[in-house]
Parts: sequence; structure tokens; C-alpha cells
Amino acid sequence: MEYETDRYHIECIDGIEGIKKLKDKSVKLMYGSPPYPNAKRDYCIWSTEEYLGKIIPFIKAVLPKLTDDGFIVINVKSNRERGDDSHSSRRSLVVEKLAIALEEELNLYCVDIEIWIKSNPVPTGNRSSCQDAYEQNLWFSKSPKWSINIDAIRRPYDPDTLKMYENNTFKPRRTGTKYVSKVKKIKPNPLGALPLNITYIDPVNIIYGGVSSKTQNHQAVQPAYLPAKYIKATTKEGDLVLDPWMGSGTTAQVAIELNRRFVGFDIYPDYVTLALNNINNLEIK
Repeated sequence: MEYETDRYHIECIDGIEGIKKLKDKSVKLMYGSPPYPNAKRDYCIWSTEEYLGKIIPFIKAVLPKLTDDGFIVINVKSNRERGDDSHSSRRSLVVEKLAIALEEELNLYCVDIEIWIKSNPVPTGNRSSCQDAYEQNLWFSKSPKWSINIDAIRRPYDPDTLKMYENNTFKPRRTGTKYVSKVKKIKPNPLGALPLNITYIDPVNIIYGGVSSKTQNHQAVQPAYLPAKYIKATTKEGDLVLDPWMGSGTTAQVAIELNRRFVGFDIYPDYVTLALNNINNLEIK
């Protein structure tokens, strides 16, 4: 496999072992959705107690493979700890601990921790807290000074915002805040409004939405707009995108559609076959 030239490469192999085969400083973005803490899936269960020990070796392996201006984005959700007769079901803080470890132990820099708000969350039957309806995207940079393509991920303006800009003149606030330093009109950016660090159902921006409705032989298929945002923001055509927990291959499909190169690994042969079939169907269209 010539990772520098092939359009994509998918392999049935442990992700860490696959990463080791990559050329140093060749990966611009690692985007992946690893097994979630305490999630009961047919492919594996990573308990809260073992979670950091499971996932951090992946990050350590990929660090030398990242370009100096590379990024890591991890989509993850912390499932609740099981309750019993003496303890209510509590929310695990292992995702927050992972974010801290990425900065303090692995010397990465936090671009943001973004929130995916799901409009159709899976019912859990829990009655000791509100229904769990979001996931986190831990977005980190290898470099302390990073550059992203903000224009590639702008969103449509809300019609009311456009009317407000058209009909109003903005003046400095009497409170002394500096949001507006002088009397001015605001002109909308022709490419759209700045992106938000949350993803949710928005009637104006239809690329935002809920859990994927795809019917496939995988229990956790992602909607394409999740990896698409970070691929657009952090890479350009020809850059290499890595997913070491490839699953059904959503990240692969998006990367290929956006003319990026892709490399992905999964330890389950059925998922590798599924991902390859999805890519082949994509290329037929």
C-alpha cells in the first residue's frame, strides 16, 4: 500500500497496528468514533474503568503520523454508570478525563469541544436524570497555532438575522462592552454565517440533524455531516484522512467524495466488507 498515492486503503487489522504502518507526518486529520464508554455493542464493550487505557494508546500511536499542522477529532458519548439499590445511575466523567489527558498528558491543544445534539436519542429507561441527548466531538490540534478553513463550514444565515442586519444600525452599548465599538451597519458574509460549535436540527441548515437513519449491519452508523464538517475545516484536496475505528466506513465515503485520500482500519471482517461495499456503491453513482 502506497499511502502517499492511493485514493484509499482499508484493512482488517487492529487500529494501532495499522497506524504503525503509516509514514510519519503523513496524516492531516484523524477523525474517528471509538467504542463509547459502557456502551453495549455487539462488537465490543469498553468499560469506564478501562476506557482511558484502551483509547490513549491509539492517540499515542497516531501522534508521530500527524503532520505538524494536523488534527485529531474524536466523537464520543459517555454512558451512565449502572445504578443499584444504594446508588443512582450517575453520569460518567470519563470523556472529560480523556479531554484533559489529550492536553495534559499528550500535549495536544484543544480547538474546541463541540456538542452534537440528537433530535431522536435512544430511550434508556433511566428515571434518575434527564434523557441523554448529546455527544461530544473532542477537537484537538497538534500545533499550538492552528489554521482551519472556516469558510468551508459556514452555515446559511437565519432569515430574521438578515432582516435585522438590513434594517438596523448598530451602536456602542452604554454598558461599555466592546462588541460594537462604533456606529455601523453589518454586512452579511456572502459565504454564510460563522459555524456554531453545536450540531442540531435547524430548519435553515438542513445538514444538521439527528442520529443516522441508515439501515446497515452496524449498530452505530454515523450521519455523514459529522465527519464532513471536520474534513472540510482541517484538510484540503489530496490530504490524508485516517479513521482507526472505521466501522461501516462513513468517514471513508465522505473523505473520498471530498477528494481526500483515506486510510481506515477495523478488526471485524464484516465491517471491512461493509465499508468496501459502501465505497464501491459510492463510486458507481
